[in-house]
Amino acid sequence: MKNIFTLTFSLAFAYFITGFFSNSLLAIDGYAVASWPPSGIALAGFLLCGRRALVGVLLGALLTNMIHLDRVADILHWQVFLQALAVSLAAVLQAWVGCYFIVKIIKAPLDLSSLKHSVQSLIIAGPACCVIAAAIGTSLLVFNNIIPVHTAFDNFVAWWIGDSIGVLIFTPLILAAFNYAQMRHRLQVILPAILIYVVISISFYAAASVKKDKDIQKQEAKVAQVQSEINHKLNEITGHLALLSTFFASSAGVSNDEFKRFTSKQLDYSNEILAFEWVPYVPAAQSTDYQNRVRQQQAGLSQFYIKEQSSAGLWQPVSERDAYYPVQYTYPIIGNEEIIGFDLASNSQRRRALLLSKALNEFVVSEPIDLLQNKAREQGVLFISPVFNDLDTQVDFRGFVVAVVSLARLANTLQFNHHSQISADFYDVTDVQNTLLIYRTARTDIELLSEYQLEIGERIWQIQLLEPKTQTSWIMYWFAQILGMLFVWLLITFLISVTGTNIQVREQVAQQTRVLRQEKQKADEASQIKSQFLANMSHEVRTPINGIKGLHYLALQQQDWQQARHYIEQADGALSVLLRVLNDVLDFSKMEAGKLDLMQEPITLNKLIDELINLVQFEADIKSLKLLLEIDSTTELQLDCDPIRLKQVLLNLLNNAIKFTAAGAITLKVWQQRDSIYFSVSDTGIGISQAAQQQLFQPFAQADSSTSRQFGGTGLGLSICKKLVELMGGTISLVSNEGQGSTFTFTLPRTSTLAKAEQLGPQFNDIDTNNISLAAFKILLVEDNLLNQHVATAILKTKGCIADVAVDGFEAIEKVSETRYDLVIMDIQMPNMDGLQATKVIRDELFMHELPIIALSANAHDDDVKKALAAGMDGYLTKPIDAEKLFKTVWHYLHKSTH
Repeated sequence: MKNIFTLTFSLAFAYFITGFFSNSLLAIDGYAVASWPPSGIALAGFLLCGRRALVGVLLGALLTNMIHLDRVADILHWQVFLQALAVSLAAVLQAWVGCYFIVKIIKAPLDLSSLKHSVQSLIIAGPACCVIAAAIGTSLLVFNNIIPVHTAFDNFVAWWIGDSIGVLIFTPLILAAFNYAQMRHRLQVILPAILIYVVISISFYAAASVKKDKDIQKQEAKVAQVQSEINHKLNEITGHLALLSTFFASSAGVSNDEFKRFTSKQLDYSNEILAFEWVPYVPAAQSTDYQNRVRQQQAGLSQFYIKEQSSAGLWQPVSERDAYYPVQYTYPIIGNEEIIGFDLASNSQRRRALLLSKALNEFVVSEPIDLLQNKAREQGVLFISPVFNDLDTQVDFRGFVVAVVSLARLANTLQFNHHSQISADFYDVTDVQNTLLIYRTARTDIELLSEYQLEIGERIWQIQLLEPKTQTSWIMYWFAQILGMLFVWLLITFLISVTGTNIQVREQVAQQTRVLRQEKQKADEASQIKSQFLANMSHEVRTPINGIKGLHYLALQQQDWQQARHYIEQADGALSVLLRVLNDVLDFSKMEAGKLDLMQEPITLNKLIDELINLVQFEADIKSLKLLLEIDSTTELQLDCDPIRLKQVLLNLLNNAIKFTAAGAITLKVWQQRDSIYFSVSDTGIGISQAAQQQLFQPFAQADSSTSRQFGGTGLGLSICKKLVELMGGTISLVSNEGQGSTFTFTLPRTSTLAKAEQLGPQFNDIDTNNISLAAFKILLVEDNLLNQHVATAILKTKGCIADVAVDGFEAIEKVSETRYDLVIMDIQMPNMDGLQATKVIRDELFMHELPIIALSANAHDDDVKKALAAGMDGYLTKPIDAEKLFKTVWHYLHKSTH
């Protein structure tokens, strides 16, 4: 019995305390608590103690629900008590259902060693089962009109999330406290989680408090601004009235026209003033003379008489009194015609205000009255100021100036801060026993912001400031709290799983070790392949270099020029081989970096194939190979793709076929099928084994290591072909048997998706360089390398041009400033100032926009060409210098600049 009591008390106490502090510290306006620890405590109680936890959970839930009562005595109301009991029973039901599912379905309620079972248990008991209390609780709140129907869904979601996170965090913590035998294991899980939970809760509480303080400050500033605006408006009215009073006091007689001109300007600034009035003091003995004088002096008032309203609201001559206070002037007159002649003293409210103003000689505000200015009898007040001929002695009283003020207009013309749609209600509370309404806004979607009292004209006004009903946006704070609580849950899940997953970790380490060994083996194989590739590259580069060097030596030893020329031509062929190797490496690097740009152009395949056959015919004839072409010559096959790259693929396949074929024939076949063009290159060569075919299109790959020794090559050619074909939207395949030759087939779509070709430089194929002379032109060569200077100037000299030389950008700028050149050949990479900078100076600072500048650089990337053109250069040539291309480019721009 003692144990049951202790359990019940502990559960109820834990449930109540955590619920109380959560509501006190973490609840924010309009949102439920982002983490509700009692839901986790209730579930853990059922998991640990079974049905014995029922009473403790129910008692704790009931006590927690009483926190929201305004008075303790409210619990005596049976409706309030039933609602609190129903919500408490919903919490108990939710915890029991969660426990049932975990025990009966997952069957591992206390298995914290398994991360899978732990997460399954928490998900089912958390987000799944927590729908119960949220649904029942929200329904009760709506049914009892505690919350409006349109907020039911938001309330349900907030309730559900709070209960779910409470289960995710506190259920495993309590289970860990009772499940682990060793204290250090308990502390390892509980202490970090509780510490972070407390830090997050305190941080949120501090942030929420700061936000509330800022909201209060903003509200106070808003109220102060509105008060200032109201005071400013009222001061404007009293100021206008004081000016009008002074105007009458300082003038012997003011005509109606003078009154109209004076008051019309004042009304332009104060929309809330319906009218200004001049109300003279008329003793009873002078009333007849006064009425006759007004009839004679004021046009349109021939029927003027002093009048008052009967009890039926009809106008009638004024009753006999000692003195009268009729309205003589009013502006604007439109809408106020009936007011002329009205004795203000005939109305008790107006009379009290007039007499008080005269007695005090001060500005006075009347009680709220029904204004006669419109048929709707709008409520308003009169601002009244007395007028004396002698302001100092206050003798010779003349009458009053009156401003008829509409508080409705005053409220509507107030310009409040930004978009805060604040309204104002005005009450006269001069008589504390009788509060008089001056103006009340017609809006209903507003709530009281602030109220204060204002003393004005011997009256006391109660001003209530109201603003639209809005709910402070706490959504970001709430979501931040939820994210923090989810982080705590992830931490708890991690800490719990660590203890029971040591064996799994060891297995994973062993498995990872095996994977790493396999990866290392692959890396070693790749390293070996790359080493073989570097060896092949060394061979491929050294072989033509050796030929070039030897042939140059032989040429230098010859006395016979024809024989020396023959050696030089052979060296030029070796140089072409070296350039082809370097171009393969450059293309491969571009493709690996994803920077190889392909452009589509319309291609006539018959013409392109003829050019290819002419290029490889010589090599085929040397080996006595037949070069066969199968293509429909009766029709022109058309294709849209990159012509340079298509030619590169076909040339590579044809060269490979010639290289690996000792006897027989090479067949190039081209045909169209539907919307695709097919190309195939077949040979009768050595063929390729099935094993070698698996890696043939991989970079650095060849059929075997002996292939490179026997036939040479870098192993990049087919890899480049495959990538180029794929970039052009096609596929490539191979059919081969060892010793029986090979057939490479690739297909390309007739309509390409590549970008349209952009001509980065002009084409000069129609220029014949055999008969051109550059002797008449002044050319500047900007080059820092002495050998390149010598080569370039010597090549230009063959066409009669003696070029000037500059070693860097600074010297180039100096020379073009002093000498008029027809053309500049500019290196890109130079010390002190490079070619791009020098070109920008020449274009932008020297304003030499017509001077042709041609780039000459070893950089062959498309990006380098674009940078040069963007800097202001006209053309771009790459090293090593192609004399024929150099002459054509120079001649083109020289010829262009002279026209």
